Amino acid sequence: MLRNYFKIALRTLWKSKLFSLITILGLALGMAAGWMIFRYVAFELSYDQFHASADDTYRVYQRIYKDGELDIQTPQVAPAVATNFQDNFSTVKNHTRLVVLGPDGVLTYQDQYASEKLIYLADSSFFSVFSFPLLQGNPRTALIEPFSIVISESTAQQLFGQENPLGETITIDAENFDGQSPEFEITGVMADIPKNTHLGLGVLVSYPTLFEFVGHQFDDSWDWNNTYTYLQLTEGTDPLSLEREFSPIVEQFNEKRFAEANIQWEFGLQSLPSIHLHSDLQHEAPVEASVPGNAQYVYLLAALALLILLIAYINFINLTTVKALRRAREVGIRKVAGAQRTQLIGQFFLETLLINLIAVTVAAAIVYLLFPILAEEFELDTDTTINIPVLMVVSGNLWLLALVIGSGFYPALILSGYQPVKVLKGQFTKSSAGSSLRKVLVVGQFALAFVFIALTLVASQQVRFMQQQDLGFNPEQIVVLKAPKAIDYGHGNNYTRFQQASSAASGVLNISGSTTVPGQNIYDYADRITVNGEETSGVFSIQQVATSYFQQYDIKILAGRTFSDILGHQTVINYSALKLLGFNNAQEALGKTLEQNGRQEEIIGVVQDFHHQSLKKAIEPILFQSRSTFNYYTVKVQTNNLSRTLEQLQENYQSLFPGSPFEYFFLDEFFNRQYQSERQFNALFRLFSGLAVVIACLGLLALSSFNLTQRTKEIGIRKVLGASVSNLIVLLSTDYLKLIGIALVIAVPVANYFATEWLNNFAYAIDISVGLLLLPGVIILTLTLLTISSQTLTAARRNPVNSLREE
Repeated sequence: MLRNYFKIALRTLWKSKLFSLITILGLALGMAAGWMIFRYVAFELSYDQFHASADDTYRVYQRIYKDGELDIQTPQVAPAVATNFQDNFSTVKNHTRLVVLGPDGVLTYQDQYASEKLIYLADSSFFSVFSFPLLQGNPRTALIEPFSIVISESTAQQLFGQENPLGETITIDAENFDGQSPEFEITGVMADIPKNTHLGLGVLVSYPTLFEFVGHQFDDSWDWNNTYTYLQLTEGTDPLSLEREFSPIVEQFNEKRFAEANIQWEFGLQSLPSIHLHSDLQHEAPVEASVPGNAQYVYLLAALALLILLIAYINFINLTTVKALRRAREVGIRKVAGAQRTQLIGQFFLETLLINLIAVTVAAAIVYLLFPILAEEFELDTDTTINIPVLMVVSGNLWLLALVIGSGFYPALILSGYQPVKVLKGQFTKSSAGSSLRKVLVVGQFALAFVFIALTLVASQQVRFMQQQDLGFNPEQIVVLKAPKAIDYGHGNNYTRFQQASSAASGVLNISGSTTVPGQNIYDYADRITVNGEETSGVFSIQQVATSYFQQYDIKILAGRTFSDILGHQTVINYSALKLLGFNNAQEALGKTLEQNGRQEEIIGVVQDFHHQSLKKAIEPILFQSRSTFNYYTVKVQTNNLSRTLEQLQENYQSLFPGSPFEYFFLDEFFNRQYQSERQFNALFRLFSGLAVVIACLGLLALSSFNLTQRTKEIGIRKVLGASVSNLIVLLSTDYLKLIGIALVIAVPVANYFATEWLNNFAYAIDISVGLLLLPGVIILTLTLLTISSQTLTAARRNPVNSLREE
């Protein structure tokens, strides 16, 4: 019997080739889109899931309140937090601390060197808390002794080739070694860090090395907020309950400080797997390889994948129902011949499974061919070796199974329920319930399509707004060079020497320097600033710059002047800092004295606000200080003959700083990299929203085909009675336009709500205009008319004699 059902199914598909192609293609596109989005979403949700204790590991973060108001939320806490929390809470099983020792450094072994992006100090318990594989060395002892270092597999290959690096000595050149190039013993080699972790580790230096430079006083300090602290809790510990117990311990050591400064500290816990998508604190750990994720984007894309599958199966049901018209008499004859309803259900359900099987095969081919291109085009990280969350796999499979079963049984029940007498008399098409359901499904499809298009347009406008907005500075024509890692190459100040040597190079307009460049988080900050002896409330970022900094970036001076030399204790502030310090205008601030950690500096100038970071964040108060040691050298260049200019800069750099790699990037491209997640989301949402609309149009094609088949006789009679082609087109299109109108009425407030919620995440956002919400409606109506026009025009022009003869 199954063999017979299979033959009938194949014959039915082959008999209606075009119809079968549309059915299978719609399903295949929906499956392929769902799977490609699933791959991306699964990768984003996999961050830090590979750690053995991921579910019991938490990062400590701190909220600082001044005068009862929240000043700062940061994952950087004092070193004393880890030891005191573990000593006082039995549920804290283990801890480890990380300190960013340098954003960049150079490791040297004999005549070989390797540039490292991120150098961290790490506790000896690091490999007990995290599951980063240590390929060589003992994970328990690798980070115990001072001046021990664990390097990555790729760095070991670069420095030592096939030699065993354990026990060898290398030197590190980095800014934070106080002008020294200390030697380190290699005690471990770890596997290269995977992409799906929030930690961009390059090199691990043993935490006790810190004591060799600054002594042990920092280990018990509550002041030096520079450590990223992770707690490994005992299994089953409630992190929220533990958080509530932190305050008494913190107050025990800081009661006097809290009373004098009228401040309050609160400490919380962030689940390790949640950091990538859900944490947007100040001073997040730097990650070179990727930008922080956004949970909202991931969940929206996941919802889009589920809804595309839903739309595809709604279309399948509509198309199958249309096809039922041509098989109704077959069902009637089979029933008269003695076929049982269960047999008919089995037959039609088998046909559904066959269609799904073919669609899965086509979808797999689409994914195989297009997904690598898609991933490269949109710069997606989609490692196929990741551990996909079980809940996600189960939920996705249950959703797909429900759609397959539902789409199979509904048409099977409808077809098998036809009564032979009515079928053979042609009365089987008079079902108002079935017609209503199909209309509801189409309304739902196009309401979703409207929301998709509206969100896509809003996202496009917002990204364009952020990229075209006046930043308050000019990022064009600026080449950023990473400063040399060694402090002294034997010729005095590095920056000054490079500036003198390179200013005369062809195409160089001017040279400057800074600790960070626009597009980066300023990691140095102060929350204890006094003005003429009175303490202010707020957190100020501190940026060290060269004297030519403001001129190079075309930053407007509101009052006073900028730096003329690097001598003296002088500060330039931006307008946001001016307001936070309590001044009414720029002139009032000039000449006032700021004090920070015992250091006094005079305010000599006020500059306009500019966006040091993306428009997702509000402009931060910044204090600028003049120095001569920087992380970045910035060179403003002419665009003509740029390659020659870069060659000269490289020659000068390598001549002055042998052993430091010449690394550069263009500032405008680097700044716009901050919008990578928005661009990815916008591009993916636009692509798959367009696909959802195409699939929805296939559903409309099915409904119009069904209705035209039912109204063949009516069309013929109307033509005989004198109806024109235009009259018939209006008549046949009106019902569809009503459905689309209902869909738009439902979708407009929904789209407005979700778009508004999304825009609330940006400090600077567009306004949602009426036109922006009407445009998706125009697009939907245009696509609707194009979809149904060909069929309605053909039906309206048909010879009425043929229509009546067919009936």
